[in-house]
Amino acid sequence: MLLWMRELKFVSEKYFRGETDRKELLETAKELRKEHWEWQRQFGIQYISSNDFSFYDNMLDTAVLLNIVPERYRNLGLNEIDTYFAMARGYQGKAGDTPALAMKKWFNTNYHYLVPEIEAGAEIKLNGNKTFQEYGEARNLGLQTKPVLIGAFTFLKLAEYQEDKTAKDYVDSMICAYKEILDRFNNLGRSGFSLMNLRL
Repeated sequence: MLLWMRELKFVSEKYFRGETDRKELLETAKELRKEHWEWQRQFGIQYISSNDFSFYDNMLDTAVLLNIVPERYRNLGLNEIDTYFAMARGYQGKAGDTPALAMKKWFNTNYHYLVPEIEAGAEIKLNGNKTFQEYGEARNLGLQTKPVLIGAFTFLKLAEYQEDKTAKDYVDSMICAYKEILDRFNNLGRSGFSLMNLRL
């Protein structure tokens, strides 16, 4: 696992320095996922997860999946992966100058996560493909994985809100988005998967 994470860090840093392109970054990530899954299969792990891979953390991945990208990042006009990295690391370049999302401790642990910002006019909806794509990658390798995803309650609990909005204002749209996620997995032949702390 540590070697896997270190290799991912190396290729990510090369990408940030402009020493490699997006194609190599994404292909390396895909190969690392394959190696990780194959390693688990070789050791007889019965319930192998997918969507546990992340360039940064699962809260950021879930925010992007649910279309929760603040306007200051959208306005940079970057491609999808560079917008993601701008949220994670901040951006200073030709397109503008904007800081990264804030970080906080994950509940009472020493793990830090990127805090999603839900703007007053945010439209929460399924608008990404990562979790389904990685599930498909594993299935093409002959693996029936258990996709994992941050639960709706956890996500709303840990997010930050603008103006006078609260988590309650977004419950209905979150239910619709997560229902669509479940429906898509059902259509893919995956009738059950892990939603971490899904309580509404």
